[in-house]
Amino acid sequence: MKHILENLNPVQHEAVTTTEGPLLVVAGAGSGKTRVLTSRVAYILFQRLAAPHNILAVTFTNKAANEMKERIAAILGQSLVSLNVSTFHSFCARLLRKECQAIGFPSNFVIFDEEDAKALLKACLKELDLSPTQFSPMSLKHKISAAKNRMETASDFAQKASGYFETRTAEVYTRYERRLKDCGAFDFDDLIFRSVQLLAEHEDVRQKYRDRFKYILVDEYQDTNHSQYRLLKLLIGAHHNICVVGDEDQSIYGWRGADISNILNFEKDFPGAKVIKLEQNYRSTQIILEAASAVIANNVTRKDKTLWTEIKSGDPLKLFMTDNAPAEATAVVDEITRRLDTCPLKESVILYRTNAQSRAFEEILRRRNMPYQIVGGISFYQRKEIKDLLAYLKLLANPRDDVAFRRIVNYPKRGIGDTSVENLAVYARDHEKSLWDAAGDIEAIDTLGSRPKRLLDEFVKLLTPFREKKDNADIATLTQELVDALRLLEHLIDEDPNVGQGRVENVEEFIAAAREFVKAYSEPTLDNFLTEISLYTDIDKYNEIDDKLTLMTLHAAKGLEFDSVYLVGLEDGLFPLMRAIENPLELEEERRLFYVGATRAKKNLFLSMAAQRNRFGDLDSIPSRFISELPPALVEKVDLRSGNGNGRYGEYGGFRKKTPTVTVPDEPYYEYEEEEVMRAGRIVQHQTFGRGKIVKLEGSGESLALEIYFTGVGVKKIMAKYAKLKIVG
Repeated sequence: MKHILENLNPVQHEAVTTTEGPLLVVAGAGSGKTRVLTSRVAYILFQRLAAPHNILAVTFTNKAANEMKERIAAILGQSLVSLNVSTFHSFCARLLRKECQAIGFPSNFVIFDEEDAKALLKACLKELDLSPTQFSPMSLKHKISAAKNRMETASDFAQKASGYFETRTAEVYTRYERRLKDCGAFDFDDLIFRSVQLLAEHEDVRQKYRDRFKYILVDEYQDTNHSQYRLLKLLIGAHHNICVVGDEDQSIYGWRGADISNILNFEKDFPGAKVIKLEQNYRSTQIILEAASAVIANNVTRKDKTLWTEIKSGDPLKLFMTDNAPAEATAVVDEITRRLDTCPLKESVILYRTNAQSRAFEEILRRRNMPYQIVGGISFYQRKEIKDLLAYLKLLANPRDDVAFRRIVNYPKRGIGDTSVENLAVYARDHEKSLWDAAGDIEAIDTLGSRPKRLLDEFVKLLTPFREKKDNADIATLTQELVDALRLLEHLIDEDPNVGQGRVENVEEFIAAAREFVKAYSEPTLDNFLTEISLYTDIDKYNEIDDKLTLMTLHAAKGLEFDSVYLVGLEDGLFPLMRAIENPLELEEERRLFYVGATRAKKNLFLSMAAQRNRFGDLDSIPSRFISELPPALVEKVDLRSGNGNGRYGEYGGFRKKTPTVTVPDEPYYEYEEEEVMRAGRIVQHQTFGRGKIVKLEGSGESLALEIYFTGVGVKKIMAKYAKLKIVG
């Protein structure tokens, strides 16, 4: 017994030994929640309150589940095979394997992954004679997934559906469920969805598992969604022995269905529940905790708690105020380099809000040969939308690049099928030509029908003008015109509205990189640009060593810790995101995201912002409101802006900042008398949404509708007549 309890503080001891009835352990950042969970399981077993198979412990990742198993085994001195420690989905898969015949599925069911599910949805669209362009399989999958997380059946969804798109989506959902059953398959969301259905509809099965599990433990309870909440409620027997551990201040997955009300309403859902707060932090310095706590205190939807630590020493936070994204990256990497003697690379992390921000950091790290790794994402130049755009530029530079040709000949979709490409390839091989040159001989290829010939000819004609001017055109202009000609931004949004915004931002970031290349190099040719990127890729394969700097999104950092944390891009519209600024609940989640990032730091926390963020051309930035929420005495400001902001900055929560109005040319509102002025690619200014780029036009005259991608907001469809737009580029 002593070895189980000896390393616990008094509050942890109470959480471990309070075994009966519902218990909520509010575990602040770095307060030892995993120790409590594992010690609690060991204590229950040591006290013989239950056998191993009578305990169910669930969490969200296999990594966390495996760590819990290993710690429990270390405490007890043995591994227990019958102990149920797993993710929600693993537990439900085992449950269904044994019991799913009760709901009409075979016990040898298969599980469809995302690609399987999308392929099945494509087949359903074909059966229903619906366009996969209008109804993106990926977008449909997200909608069906969200419905299942809410425990909405296809019938429920159909009853609530209104309008053309939702009604058709309901038809697809219904057909999809039928085809899943025909295949004897579950998709990933079905594992919990069908388990809840099984337990709710079959009392004998429900009672069987209620009798079995005498103690249920849940990790990261703030991240549970409605279906997981329902599952837990159905599994809890008359004993009500459920212990949940979590922290509402670290609830950052609302965008994928997590319901913070599950933890906030625990006492209401489980009458008589005991609440124990773990407030001693073992990770961070007092200064870091005070700073993080000051920001999160501005949230309303939270439980009151005060983190404290015995680590009283600590340096103040340091805020780097820079001119632009490249300058920000330089400042951060310079600081990391200066601190290498006391903080190795593997103990530092750069955290950003969006994946597109990694590009500036990757470029300087590659130039300096500093090893790094991206966790929870892929290298900027390896992202699909960037590789596709690069393939276009490579084919412009070198028409013999058959790999690039194959990648883009039907991207964006233009109706050129694999069979047509193979017929073209046979002709090219027979005549010892590249695919590009073979496409120039299109009329001579007898194996191609008239339609593939026409489409391939259009493809060649689309790119020929760009090939002719590639040697003389500004690379950034060439790339922007190519993106516009391909209608690439519109395609990325249409292809998947859920992730299209991030992909559009990556394309804009790529164009920004081209602008910076033109400014920085004496011979900014297309060939040199592609060579520079190729060298980056070569360096990517180098430095296979453990001591690497880590780059990741704030969401990916959950559960990790580092000596030094660099929290970058602290500007309103980026962090917090623009759409969150207009929604109080989303703003609170953004603030929780800041709190999570800040509390990853053990010894030092660095912040950074840029006066201009080149997302749609040069755009003045406003410092993040989270900066103004920090106690000024805890922050050391390092102003690296050219001119130190003289004459251009006002006071903002103790920091010098740009005036919060975006400057635009002093011209009258456009009255739409000359419609040709409104065209795809134009940069406009909207009174509410800010700066954006027109990606699509529909109609004319007073019926002219515009689809505009606004920075930090996404795509909005608005009537030109009422928009009061200013043309700014």
